[in-house]
Amino acid sequence: MSPEPEALLDIEGLSVSYGHGPAATSALRGVSLRLGRGEAVGLIGETGSGKSTLARAVLGLVAPSAGRVTLAGQELTALGPRQWKDFRRQGVVQYVFQDPLRSLDPDLTVEDSIAEPLLVRGGRAGALSRSRVRELVGEQLRRMGLGAVLLGRHPGELSGGQRQRVAIARALITEPRLLILDEPVSALDAANRAQVLERLSQLRHGGVTLLFISHDLGSVAGLTDRIAVLYRGTLVEVDAADAIVQRPWHPYTRLLVGSAPTLARGAISRERRQQLRAELSAAGERLT
Repeated sequence: MSPEPEALLDIEGLSVSYGHGPAATSALRGVSLRLGRGEAVGLIGETGSGKSTLARAVLGLVAPSAGRVTLAGQELTALGPRQWKDFRRQGVVQYVFQDPLRSLDPDLTVEDSIAEPLLVRGGRAGALSRSRVRELVGEQLRRMGLGAVLLGRHPGELSGGQRQRVAIARALITEPRLLILDEPVSALDAANRAQVLERLSQLRHGGVTLLFISHDLGSVAGLTDRIAVLYRGTLVEVDAADAIVQRPWHPYTRLLVGSAPTLARGAISRERRQQLRAELSAAGERLT
């Protein structure tokens, strides 16, 4: 067995609740997950399972009610507002949304959108000439399979696939150590999905740590080293990607695997689906 990679991201006992008192809703319950340096981990679960909440807690966009998040030895959950601002400016962690229009300013050109994270870093970025910045932007566009003809266009002039690839190029311009992708291909057609997944595969083998969030097990099975399964805010199973697909243990994972049309196992029968949902209901009672 190969040695476990050194941890870059360490999530320990993370819980997040929305609201207060009896009306509070628990979105995450004691989630613990480690990502090794250069590792690609898939986080799967249906809508409402807590996937995006976990990403937002890692980024300090929601405050956890318990637990801690550590990145390369630095406890992020201990940062204050000013420290968070300084940390985000460094660009060591980048976030790619499902809808790229949430991260791309409609008034900025593609060139300015991709260059913006570099220009706000200060220090090293402040010493870069405009020509060097444009060179770096063009390099990222090429790596995403896009041409320089897009530099002067605005997000509204691009297709959905082009916008998503621009958003990923923007996230990569700072050379992040951790890239969090929240449903980055679910809104894309097959051709654009394949191009984006190919680029993410290159990043994975290039040493970037990936947290790939999706409700679609088929999209992450061939990309990631390990897969973590969230059900009702609880992490119910974590294993190697092949093991999750071939030997799922939890009934919820078995339901996801059987429902993924792109996996070799194929669809499960209606009767088997009902049986798994009955098991899932029983498991859910034990989790809550």
